[in-house]
Amino acid sequence: MSKGERFLPSYDAIVVGAGLGGLTAAARLAKEGKSVLLLEQHNMTGGYATSFVRGRYEFEASLHEACECGDGKNGTGYGAVRKMFDDLGVETDWRLVPDAYRVVLPEMGIDFTMPFGIENAIAAIEELEPGNGKKVRNYFKLFEEINEALEYIGSCGKEGPEPKVMATKYSSFLRAAAYETSEVNKAFKFGPKTEHVLNAYYGYISRRLSEASFIVWAQMIYIYLRDGAHVTNKTSHALANDIEKAFRKHGGQLELGVKVVKYLIEDGRCVGVRTSDGTEIRAKFVISNGNPTVTLADMIDRKDVPEEALKLASVRTQLGSPFLVYMGLDALPEEMGIESYEYFMGPDMDTERIWRESNEWKPHAKVSATCIDVAIPGMTGPDRCQLNFTTIYNPDAMHDAAPSKYDYLPENERFANSLIDYFEKTTGAKIRDHIEELVIATPATFARYSNAFRGNIYGYTCTALDGAVPRKLRAEEERYIPGLDFVGSAGVRAHGYSSVITNGYDVAGDALEKIGGAQ
Repeated sequence: MSKGERFLPSYDAIVVGAGLGGLTAAARLAKEGKSVLLLEQHNMTGGYATSFVRGRYEFEASLHEACECGDGKNGTGYGAVRKMFDDLGVETDWRLVPDAYRVVLPEMGIDFTMPFGIENAIAAIEELEPGNGKKVRNYFKLFEEINEALEYIGSCGKEGPEPKVMATKYSSFLRAAAYETSEVNKAFKFGPKTEHVLNAYYGYISRRLSEASFIVWAQMIYIYLRDGAHVTNKTSHALANDIEKAFRKHGGQLELGVKVVKYLIEDGRCVGVRTSDGTEIRAKFVISNGNPTVTLADMIDRKDVPEEALKLASVRTQLGSPFLVYMGLDALPEEMGIESYEYFMGPDMDTERIWRESNEWKPHAKVSATCIDVAIPGMTGPDRCQLNFTTIYNPDAMHDAAPSKYDYLPENERFANSLIDYFEKTTGAKIRDHIEELVIATPATFARYSNAFRGNIYGYTCTALDGAVPRKLRAEEERYIPGLDFVGSAGVRAHGYSSVITNGYDVAGDALEKIGGAQ
């Protein structure tokens, strides 16, 4: 690069978007000696892994908890994310959260805390609903086999798994692979309380269990309960900074405040990008941290997009768009009666009912509440804490609420007040008189911030036929434009902090093969 020039004539790889997937992909490519340009439209990295300040509060924007981050100590496994970070030289202070979650369903008489540890979880469910512990034990044994099968498949490389091994050693995996979660769950005949407390995590993989891939469900629940979940000692923006530091240490080039508006296609291959000021930058390989639906529709000339790619993007279902309330409270959690790190609340955990309600833009009852200061006492401050509410909607719900029916600011306030009232009524905690700062984020907020499709932050829903495993097996044939691949919540591994980090690492590995491996 000549003095005064911002960009090289060409790079081995350009990564567009410095979310966790993009950061991880860029860090791995740079570690292997490739010339890597990471472009981010905002003035800082992280994407949704970020924080913001209001008054004397720094709010965690998005992280509830992450799995596969254990270091092999204190009863946790040596998680895949931790292994990747160790390989990349990323140093992050992960902290184990106290429990998996708490489910409070007053209308069903349920106030249940799911502990970490497989045996602990079985014992807790047996106490909740006697006679269900044995059923859950068998359920978790199926989870264990599925996870062993996935580890085996992941170790087989491009040759793929041996059919004989799969048929003899992992036959339960093969039987369950094509089923949605609700179908498998019915076969175990859980009692109603057990069924509802197990359902609480479903929103992290799908809109409802009748379309959620059982393989994805089994992997997520089993790893969380077996190894525990983690948050960072600071906000998730600190996590993004840690990956950024490793990327810079390996010689990567990061440019902030640069918005990519076009992917350049020549002879059917992606050869670079064009920025909003008209600058064209070329590369052997391009990785996008954006939503493929938006990228294919708005950022590539229509003539250059294969019909199959458009059809696939239109067929896949956008998962969910959030309504969030961030509150800065001028007291400690225990002073207000906030006892748990993460609550799931509602009349029940009937995923079909919740899905129906999520299609309408109105307050609905499936609420998660997270208080980071219960997991890390004093994180927000010595005399205060933060509490966040999240409800998830169909991405079309707010869009379909016509302006004549939805007055943005007053309706947002009404939504927020309904959540505050519901939390106080459900948990007995008293928070309203302690609210010092309150910030509301809607799907419109996320659409504006990241160009997410109708504010969808979760990518595509994972079904039995289109979950993480089928997508992984089809990954090569779904790279419809050579030289271009995707990371982030809409990537092969789907959404969630651990998934997008893993997907970024894996996509970088595929890119290395195409541009010549390590130097």
